[in-house]
Amino acid sequence: MSTEAVEVTCVVQAFADCWNRHDMDAFAELFAPEAEFVNVVGLWWKGRAEIKGAHEFTHRTLFRSSTLELEEVAVRFPAPLLALARCRWKLSGHVTPEGEPLPPRHGVLLNVLRREGDRWLIVDSQNTDIIEGVVSRPQ
Repeated sequence: MSTEAVEVTCVVQAFADCWNRHDMDAFAELFAPEAEFVNVVGLWWKGRAEIKGAHEFTHRTLFRSSTLELEEVAVRFPAPLLALARCRWKLSGHVTPEGEPLPPRHGVLLNVLRREGDRWLIVDSQNTDIIEGVVSRPQ
């Protein structure tokens, strides 16, 4: 794995680490100021502040005890200073708005990152739930 691929993978892992610490200040710093994020239900947040605020709310409520595990990370570089990092994830410990426990969820997260000086920042994220039984994976 190239040095750049390792650096990008570290940002993706930091996404999960910040999530698991429920540290939305550090989480927000992974994103460029003009970043955008579309979550699994299609909410579209524009800008670092909006991304942070939405995640602060959900980490006080639905995700307050959740754990995000990355199961697979794939990185590629379609252009200089630009990276696509796609990962499979498992989320456990989340609850309904009423506080009832929910079963673990699985999904795929795509982060688009741009090199800014000596670091990579997320400029766009698209998250997708995997709905079991709806689509099968090729073997």
